Amino acid sequence: MIFESLPHLRYAQADEFSHSKNGSCHCKTVPFYIFAQAFEGHYELDADGEFAVCEEGGAFFVPPNIPLKIWHYVNPESGIMRIRFVHFIPEDPRGLDPFSQYRLRLAVSRADCREPATIIKRLLKSGPERSGFLLASDFLRLLALFQSFMKPKKAAPYPEGLSVLLQWIQEHAAEPIHTSDLEKIFPLSRSKMFSLFHDATGMSPGSCILRERIRFAARLMLCNPNLSVKEAADQCGWQTACHFSRMFRQVMGEPPGRYVREAAVGAGPEGGKIKPSGGQSANTGKHRRISRMRFRA
Repeated sequence: MIFESLPHLRYAQADEFSHSKNGSCHCKTVPFYIFAQAFEGHYELDADGEFAVCEEGGAFFVPPNIPLKIWHYVNPESGIMRIRFVHFIPEDPRGLDPFSQYRLRLAVSRADCREPATIIKRLLKSGPERSGFLLASDFLRLLALFQSFMKPKKAAPYPEGLSVLLQWIQEHAAEPIHTSDLEKIFPLSRSKMFSLFHDATGMSPGSCILRERIRFAARLMLCNPNLSVKEAADQCGWQTACHFSRMFRQVMGEPPGRYVREAAVGAGPEGGKIKPSGGQSANTGKHRRISRMRFRA
């Protein structure tokens, strides 16, 4: 179900599934937030080096664009793990992520999951007879609950001017930006500009620009799954689809079509392939797609 003009959300998906592969592990990086509750069994998680154990009935909550390792553990009595989840990309009126300045609570307790779980179950049962207004209200309430699981980050260690430049890059990520454009926003010599970026981010200005442009393209294709690679390249200011695909693979590790396909259509929050701890491929078990909802702001 697709809804136009839903405030504060560029993309949202709700789903549930179950499987019986105890100790299976999956590694991935995705362009959306994940809130995933194991209401039977439990998760263990490594989010870019930060480890968390989620109790049964609890959830993990992670931001986009960080490397994840997710372990699945079944309920020892039933031998099953059952999961409900939401993927989402929020945006403010400028098209930026309003949650980017917050630190997320990786493991959410069973008690704190009660209201989000009730809303997600209602979303999964929703049908054509339920109004778009009620669906939008549910997602807006979820966003408010999710924000209660966050804390403001400490002041960014970026020097004066760099935050302005990074925000400008995000706002113009659909355009063919060059380093010379940054010099017009914050006048510095090329060498000083390179030092400013490298000292604070570990990347050159060109690498930062490429990363943000590719991330923008990944979100665009995720929100518009019928968009071809050529159409995405055109809309994101790339001269050729071939060059776009090559740069996408350089940043995201795989071609755009495969990346979006696995991120959006995989087995719940894990997407793509799930592997057991022994390293062999495994069937994810019984998977039932209940509902998939995309929203555009």
